[in-house]
This record gives sequence, C-alpha cells and structure tokens, in this order.
Amino acid sequence: MPNRPDDQPSDPEPAARKTPGKPEQLPHLVSDQDVEDADDMLFAHPPRVVRRWVCGCGADYPCMDVLFARLVKATAEAGE
Repeated sequence: MPNRPDDQPSDPEPAARKTPGKPEQLPHLVSDQDVEDADDMLFAHPPRVVRRWVCGCGADYPCMDVLFARLVKATAEAGE
C-alpha cells in the first residue's frame, strides 16, 4: 500500500521472507554445464613449478645492463 506513512508495503515480498533454520536460497548464476566445464578446465590446467634465473640486481636474467654489456663485448670482439 503506497499510502502508508512509511511508504512501505504492508506485506513483504515472498522472496524476502526467510524460513528459520534454512539459508536464503539465491538464484543460480551459472548452469550445471558451466560448472562441469569449469571442473574440466581446472583439471586440464594444473599448476606447475617454474624455475627462472634472476640477476644479482633482482630483475629477470639477463637484465638490460647484462644485455648491454654483452652487446659491447660482442662489438669489441667483432672489431678485433
């Protein structure tokens, strides 16, 4: 009833009613097929250990300084 002083309906909507002792049921956002596909994807893409080289400066090896030093040395050796 919109004429009430607080402008609220006198009867709450059925979706807003809660049953004591039961959690509120939310609508499904994904289908059962989507969940099955997600399980298949997670099975096909397991985590793996990756090893990488790290320079003394903390960047991935070779860092820009090492690349530049290699370029200088290679240029110097080629000029000899």
